[in-house]
Amino acid sequence: MINAKVKIINDESSSSPGSNLEEEVNKFLKTIDVRQIIKTEYSSNISSGQYSTKRLSSVIIYYVGLDDIRDAKIDNTLEIK
Repeated sequence: MINAKVKIINDESSSSPGSNLEEEVNKFLKTIDVRQIIKTEYSSNISSGQYSTKRLSSVIIYYVGLDDIRDAKIDNTLEIK
């Protein structure tokens, strides 16, 4: 069985929107192979209060674990033979 995994990365900032989020996403992407990614989602909300405005951004990355990919390749090879 191949199971998907999820990585959620949040960034709450009041200045330079997206800069820290971009760093965090790139840091995570260095840990997986691009072929593991199933789907990505992005959302952003802005809330303003009496003294400040904040932006909350989130990235969700759905991916397959490397062990599951290896198992799938082995299963496919065994099914062919």
